[in-house]
Amino acid sequence: MWVAGIDEAGRGPCIGPLVVAIVAIPQSDISLLEQQGIDDSKKLSPERRSECYDWLYEQSQHRGWSIEVLNAMPYHIDNWMESRSLNDLEVEMFAHVANQILPSNGENGGILHLDACDVNEQRFGDNIGARLHGWPWENWKITSEHGADAIHLVVGAASIIAKQERDTFIEKLKQEESIQFGSGYPSDPYTREILPQLVSGASPHQMLRWKWKTTQNVWKETHTSPIPTRPRGTPLFKERNLLDY
Repeated sequence: MWVAGIDEAGRGPCIGPLVVAIVAIPQSDISLLEQQGIDDSKKLSPERRSECYDWLYEQSQHRGWSIEVLNAMPYHIDNWMESRSLNDLEVEMFAHVANQILPSNGENGGILHLDACDVNEQRFGDNIGARLHGWPWENWKITSEHGADAIHLVVGAASIIAKQERDTFIEKLKQEESIQFGSGYPSDPYTREILPQLVSGASPHQMLRWKWKTTQNVWKETHTSPIPTRPRGTPLFKERNLLDY
């Protein structure tokens, strides 16, 4: 039996990617997560989260655990939201990472735990199940819960992977752009302070999510013209024709 968990990081920021991660391990290895102190990433210090991130990847090499990560860049998100919702995007991303590694490494059955992004937990799980290749899988079930990263250790592991991947990307972005913009969340005073600078040109900065109300409101304060429509970029789901997004 296998146990898998999926979680995301970066749903709310107006800067940077949305990251979705899955961790799948044999049920007999759950005790190792507990011994290592794996938990909801929000409960861990940055230093402890980094240690757990490295440890999870080490175990994936030594014990055959599976980890898959998918990053939706700001242009992916904006392109998608021209015709569909953020909830739809997260459903597709959760299903995508699950399809990459399951159920081939869990042929004896298992449980897929989801940290529900929809206000309706059951609907979120049903929507993802409908997008899994060949679902229903024999001897597999899906659970979809709010706060699953604090309930199931394997979802906590996925939350650590997603959070660490996003934080690493954000720190690299700050160095490349030589801009200290904080966390990228609208509530962050450093982010709010730098936003006027990031929309001062002919179009918003590429690191911004142009469809976010925060970005659009600051654009309106700076420009008399409507915010531009973002050009199409490389599709996020290359192997599937999901409206070419």
